[in-house]
Amino acid sequence: MEKLLVDVFYDKNRFGYDCTNGGVTSRHTKVTLFFDCSKESAKKHCQENGISFDSALWLNRRILWDEEMPIAVPLEYPKGKVGPMFGGNFIYTSDSRFPCVGRQLKLPIPVHDRFETQQEYDVLSR
Repeated sequence: MEKLLVDVFYDKNRFGYDCTNGGVTSRHTKVTLFFDCSKESAKKHCQENGISFDSALWLNRRILWDEEMPIAVPLEYPKGKVGPMFGGNFIYTSDSRFPCVGRQLKLPIPVHDRFETQQEYDVLSR
């Protein structure tokens, strides 16, 4: 299991709007990123070491258009909500251990920490 403390980047020109709908990156400027492990092992590590789930993300390596595209997601999802979705924020660090995908470094990594109720999703998806 690998983990790094990473910085949260967001658009300061949003005039105070939180596009994450209260997501992890709206509450923290630094978060712990877990990678090269399962989500369950990252949760277990947090529980054993006193790391709040609210300040931790897990790297999900997914295939999009035949290319591996990493996204960061919260360790726990809110119950009864739809998501996760991209809320406009990214994570990055200059640490050389920052996750690579193949031979290319994909920086910064988008954070999918936006969740909505089904009603919000239906209204905003029109």
